[in-house]
Amino acid sequence: MKNTDKEKRATIRVNESDWELFKQLCKANESDASKEIRKFMKNYIAEHSHQIKEIVMKGDKQ
Repeated sequence: MKNTDKEKRATIRVNESDWELFKQLCKANESDASKEIRKFMKNYIAEHSHQIKEIVMKGDKQ
């Protein structure tokens, strides 16, 4: 995935059996875990977009 934005690698703690099942489900749906997590993050940001201005304003004050 080539992107002009900086990319960040994340480490998360999850139950091993949940992780394996998640990966298998992703594969069965012609996807992968990273793609689905990125999709979740974009949807989460969109759903909470009303909070972005407030968060940015707080960051400017720090």
